[in-house]
Amino acid sequence: MNTKEKIIQALEEAKGKYVSGESLADDLGLSRNAVWKAINDLKKSGYNIESVRNRGYMLNESSDIISKAGIALCLHRKVSDSIANEMLDKLCVYDNLDSTNTQAKRELVVGNFEISHKTVIVARTQSFGRGHGGTDFDSPDGGIYLSIILDPDMLCVTAPITETVADMVTSVLEELYGVKCDRKKDNSLYVGKNKICGILTEAVSDLETGVYSSYIAGIGIRSDILCSASSLRPSKNLVIATLMAGFSKMSTTNT
Repeated sequence: MNTKEKIIQALEEAKGKYVSGESLADDLGLSRNAVWKAINDLKKSGYNIESVRNRGYMLNESSDIISKAGIALCLHRKVSDSIANEMLDKLCVYDNLDSTNTQAKRELVVGNFEISHKTVIVARTQSFGRGHGGTDFDSPDGGIYLSIILDPDMLCVTAPITETVADMVTSVLEELYGVKCDRKKDNSLYVGKNKICGILTEAVSDLETGVYSSYIAGIGIRSDILCSASSLRPSKNLVIATLMAGFSKMSTTNT
């Protein structure tokens, strides 16, 4: 992790409480100046961090920016440390992508991950999010956009993969936001008349054999609409971690 990632991890762990600059510097092996610079950079990136003389720094409870550190903290509370660490090793968080599904395909082509199964790609925004039938999927800032690569040989599911993913996503959103989701034929989810989630599952096959080598399950969630329909405000990091925990249960490698 770089300096900013170390700082945000420490602040996420103490969210809502002040942490002194001295303790941050000592615990992380950094200079006070490095801490100060990282804090300022994080504020410019949108993190709601309060700075008070003689008290230190506090990540406000209302801060809700997707980060690997925030996801990690939530995921370790959902699954065993071994499963969490395995998935976090293959988690990539981007500020912006054209499409998380497209990025997942790129990773498969260039072989960036030694083991692609359960690789998760997250973007804070998408410039060219894709829906069913080649349609565009609106992906403004504030939503949740992720894709996961799944190996068909390492899954323990009986229903079609898209239906299995849709069932899991529905359960997660209904639990965390306290809403009732209406599922359409294309497995998109609605609350009332508002579309709150799109699911696009794609299969990658071997050109010679035609056998599916990977599935890519893409999920786009309009958390702003969900929050407006609910009194609950789960953090986006918690939503992502809960989805990752759900995916871990689909795997034959789950322990």
